[in-house]
Amino acid sequence: MTLLGYEWRKLARMPVLWAVLTLCAIFNCTQMLEIAPYIDLFNEAGEAASQLGQRVDGDFLTGLRQREQTSYRDALLEAVEGMENVFETLDIQVLSAYYEKYMDSSPLAQSLMAWKYDMAEERAAHLARTGAAMDLYAGPVTTQVHQFLFGNLLLKVLMESAVLGMLSILYLQGYEDIQHTTHAVCATRTGRKLWRPKVLAGVGAAVGLYAVLAGSALAAFFTVWDFSGIWSASVSSQFNRHSDLLISRPFITWADFSVVGYLAAVLLLGGAVVTVLALLAAVIGLLVRNVYLAGLVLMALCISGYAAGVAIAGLGWWEAFVVFTFNPVLLLLEVNAWFTEVGMNTFIPWQETVGTVGGLALLSGGTALALRRFRRKDVLV
Repeated sequence: MTLLGYEWRKLARMPVLWAVLTLCAIFNCTQMLEIAPYIDLFNEAGEAASQLGQRVDGDFLTGLRQREQTSYRDALLEAVEGMENVFETLDIQVLSAYYEKYMDSSPLAQSLMAWKYDMAEERAAHLARTGAAMDLYAGPVTTQVHQFLFGNLLLKVLMESAVLGMLSILYLQGYEDIQHTTHAVCATRTGRKLWRPKVLAGVGAAVGLYAVLAGSALAAFFTVWDFSGIWSASVSSQFNRHSDLLISRPFITWADFSVVGYLAAVLLLGGAVVTVLALLAAVIGLLVRNVYLAGLVLMALCISGYAAGVAIAGLGWWEAFVVFTFNPVLLLLEVNAWFTEVGMNTFIPWQETVGTVGGLALLSGGTALALRRFRRKDVLV
């Protein structure tokens, strides 16, 4: 624990880290101006749900009609009158057929997509039975607020945390080189073992930075947006939709999620994704002993991983694209639709979870092997 403390102290003494962290937090808060026009209608829906419950039924409609008449109440009433259980009439096979036709050059991709949507069809039938679509969530502004929270705010938090975490790990691994003390430290067996706590400290710092950025962004968000009547709503409310290739559909999750449960699951998986990318940085830093070159290699890997996926999809090489969709960078970019069928960028249920757990296992093993190699390799400075 003492060695970890020394490594964390090195990071804590970096003014630039605190400056960037502060700028990121300020930037995240300013993003909320983007959806400021929806605040009043959202809070009206939240207040109504606090008093009447989330399930839109006869009692809910009666209670809503009896509320004081305002333009926001009228807009909400107009949106909920005539609501129907959309999952009862949803044809999942239309989505499946569309993507299968899009990937007609690859029988493997087609079969995986067909299997995924068979599973999604079962989920839609379950959601129809439970009446999840009849939850209000936040009424007519649900999609805008949900997509902002998960597809904008938390996406930026994840990207910032991943970048700061990766740079922190590279900084700790290159600290002795920067201070010109590598030869002295690595001359002993104990000194060589110092790189293990460096990795642990770097991963811990990445998760800690993620917690700070997520905590500050969500604190600011929930100060303005009143979720007191929203937390218990199903995220599969018919007002919550997402799109892929211009196809809009309800939010079909692989398990039943309330808003608070979905947020908790996204935050937990987000921490795991940040850890995966931090471990990737650790492996690169151990294999490429120049910290600046390691940073360039890491940046090239992240950018090329995303660009290659886009290029491969554009060329129609769907078998390769199936593999690339497990890339942690691509998984991170789908945060607005985690735990759903997503669309063409996933091929199995729970792919973001499977990919992240697989990445943790693979890169944990890779880090252990890289540390073992480092302890035995001559250090040249």
